[in-house]
Amino acid sequence: MKAEIIAIGTEILMGQIVNTNAQFLAQQLTELGVGHYIQTAIGDNPDRLAAVTKQAEERSDIIIYCGGIGPTRDDLTKQALSAYLDEPLVYDEANLDRVRQDFSRRQAPMSDLNKRMSLYFSGGRSLKNPVGQAVGTALLKAGKLYLVLPGFPKEMRAMFLEEAKPLLVDFTAGERRQVLSSRYLNYYGLGESQLAELLDDLIQKQANPTIGTYSKNNVLTLRLTASGPDESTTEALLDDLEAAINDRIGAYYYGQGLDYMPSQALVQALKDHQQSLSLAESLTGGMAAAAIVDSPGASEIFEGGVVTYSLQAKRDVLGVPAELLEKEGMVSQACAQAMAEKCRQLFQTDYALSFTGVAGPDQMEGQDVGTVFIGLAGPGGCQVHRLHLSGQRENIRRSAVHAACLALIKHLD
Repeated sequence: MKAEIIAIGTEILMGQIVNTNAQFLAQQLTELGVGHYIQTAIGDNPDRLAAVTKQAEERSDIIIYCGGIGPTRDDLTKQALSAYLDEPLVYDEANLDRVRQDFSRRQAPMSDLNKRMSLYFSGGRSLKNPVGQAVGTALLKAGKLYLVLPGFPKEMRAMFLEEAKPLLVDFTAGERRQVLSSRYLNYYGLGESQLAELLDDLIQKQANPTIGTYSKNNVLTLRLTASGPDESTTEALLDDLEAAINDRIGAYYYGQGLDYMPSQALVQALKDHQQSLSLAESLTGGMAAAAIVDSPGASEIFEGGVVTYSLQAKRDVLGVPAELLEKEGMVSQACAQAMAEKCRQLFQTDYALSFTGVAGPDQMEGQDVGTVFIGLAGPGGCQVHRLHLSGQRENIRRSAVHAACLALIKHLD
């Protein structure tokens, strides 16, 4: 059983956005044991969509489309496939009513283009959109499964997991002889070269389960994939390998899950300990607050934060003493400590984290690019962590957020 992914959107073809949908779908197909060997990106053009579909039909059993189902004139995926497959489109009346109610609530006019978001193949089924308005559609025809999904990653992922994935499981059930299970283990502060040394023998002799690695902003993720006759067998294989790995690098481990960030782990840890958090940011410029708020459950532990980028803001908003700033500078251990302590007082939280440093491109106050001070104030006082981070400006800021989250997690433990 083979699958093929077709991304539709001129902005993808021109490199204006990254095709993260294909990455996600490829991972999902791998976990389902479905082979996938070709990914295609095309612009918003009905003739080209028909041409690539014809090619895909010759080599694949499952064709997954992403994009082109929204309310603009160039969103023509359903219409183009309807013409090519000779499959009429009909309205999902329940979704159409939902969209009408939304427009009415916002007192906005609803056009025929907006109605198109509720179309699906008459001989197939509508795929509900849990987080958006445009439904997808699925069609089984001449032994091929066609899945049409949104282009927006958040909508596509939700629709795939809740609506399309069960269809894929059923469609491929007769072909699959083995169950595939994957597990994602996340580590911070461990380089890929270090990992290669510490796990060399496990990586060299891997067969079942297999180990895959990738790294971003000092977060290293291991993907363990096991195959077996049933899920209990694969889970046991993964348990054994995870234990062997964490015997060696468990000190760097912070959590399990695909795209599981340190900020998510921190929110969960604070919830478990029933502790509250506030943030005082300088070089991170609100990035830490955004990461926390993006994590489920943030409202239970996060009181608020301030971005005090300038000397005046640190002095006037947080109340960092002027003499300290003049004597020690903004990029200093003393400043990070004062920021964290003042922030904790301001928001009346159990803990506060502060961020100050040099993200680049130039030195500041004689400090090298990548110098970062993180303050951690809590019931037992305040500690400051000095880091020397590398990479571009964005990488340094992101790594500082990860490091601070994990420092507080370790403190709580």
